[in-house]
Amino acid sequence: MKLNRTCMRDPIRDTLVSRILDGVYPEGTHLKELALAREFNVSQAPVREALRELEALGLVETERYRGTRVRHLDIGELREAYELRRLLETASIRSTPFFNDKDLTELDQQVQRIEALTLAGGDCINDLMDDVLRFHRKLVEMSGNRLFLKAWESMAWGVRSRIMAKKIGFVTGLNELRAGVVDSLRRGQREQAAAFLGQITDRLLESLNEQDRQAKVA
Repeated sequence: MKLNRTCMRDPIRDTLVSRILDGVYPEGTHLKELALAREFNVSQAPVREALRELEALGLVETERYRGTRVRHLDIGELREAYELRRLLETASIRSTPFFNDKDLTELDQQVQRIEALTLAGGDCINDLMDDVLRFHRKLVEMSGNRLFLKAWESMAWGVRSRIMAKKIGFVTGLNELRAGVVDSLRRGQREQAAAFLGQITDRLLESLNEQDRQAKVA
């Protein structure tokens, strides 16, 4: 039963995220569990779980006796999340005992897929984002540190990356930096690989800060 409920929760969560990011549910919109359960033809339990995830991500807020409402997107929290991801990924690289050819080949293949999907454009954006996340998750997984990986996965990057993409659009040049990460690891240059990872985060946050400044001026 738990597995089925989890399976129902995920598409409900993803649908609600899309509606919030696309403006279907603007700030202040009241999200009613019972109405959503009827819409998705499920019990209220998976809807409640989906809303809890959105609250943890800062997309909604729940007040006692007042229910759940869409909240203003916390840009500061999004910045902090990406800064935390950089710390986890660079720490993972520094603590990985060794980098074997199989893992590095897998990273290379992911870089190539990302490049191909970037060139394809169009309807490939979801696949592109999935491969980007697989690349970054792999860097943490290779460390063998289960707590690093658990912390990385707990940040729900599938959702946060969509929020970031919605805010800043497509940032060019990041895949060249990922290729630089892999090349540096092949050469045993951990600090150089960490520096490339830092540049990826810096580029994303620079774009986010610029969008935030423009929004304030407007």
